[in-house]
Order: sequence, then structure tokens, then C-alpha cells
Amino acid sequence: MSEDILVIVCGVVVIVVAIAVALGSLRRAERKMHESTHKFKVYSDLLNAITELNLSGDDPYKVDIAKKNLAMTLNRLNLVGSTGVLRSTNDLLDFFNEYKDKNLDTLRLHNILNTLVIEARRDLNPEHAQKIEDAQVRYRFFAPVKK
Repeated sequence: MSEDILVIVCGVVVIVVAIAVALGSLRRAERKMHESTHKFKVYSDLLNAITELNLSGDDPYKVDIAKKNLAMTLNRLNLVGSTGVLRSTNDLLDFFNEYKDKNLDTLRLHNILNTLVIEARRDLNPEHAQKIEDAQVRYRFFAPVKK
């Protein structure tokens, strides 16, 4: 009889441990999905803010709004961005400061934006990013010439 109780107790312990491990694994997956969703939103907002800045042209009101939007997005990016995305963003900001009142080097801007997108893709979905990189896809962006 004591052997039967021992077998039952061991079986219950194994089941409880298995459930705990499964729940822990599920929570980790849920957290990772939540983090990826939030990062995707911030990365999308960053690209949208850059586009808004590019499209603002010479209108000082639109430029001020675009700069404020970019600043707010950068604040959130600093909290969640991967190392590669943060480095690419620094390159982009350095580029904007360098070409503040001059014609933009559009090719250099597109190269920086391509690197930014590649780094964001690597952070969000490394396997898919690798397939895209292997296909040597080049991303396209609209950037009007600043005068």
C-alpha cells in the first residue's frame, strides 16, 4: 500500500513540475511576443517620423512638428532599441546634423536607412531577416532633395 501511495505522490509531483515548466515556457513566449510587438511599433514610428521630416520640406511649422515627433520617437527607441538599431539611428542623426542646411546626399541617406531597416528586422525576426539579406534586397525610401 505504501508503494502505491509513493507512486501516486511521485506521479502528482511530476505532473505539477511539468505544468509549471509549460506555464513558464508559455509566459516567456508571451513576453517575447509582447516585446516584439512593442519594438515593431517603435521601429515603425521611427521610420514614419523620418519620412514626416523628409516630407515637411521648407515649411517651418511642419518641420517643427516633425522634429518633435522624431524626438518623442527617439525617446521610446532609446528604451527598447537593439544595439544595431541604436547605432544606425545615431548614424542617421549625425547625417541630418551634417547636412542641416545643405543638399542631402540621398545615396548616403538611403544606405543609412537600409542599415536601419536591416537591423530592425534582425532584432524582430532574425530568421526571416537572414532570408531577406541573402536575397540582397535593397529597401527603397522617398527622400525629396532639400534645398
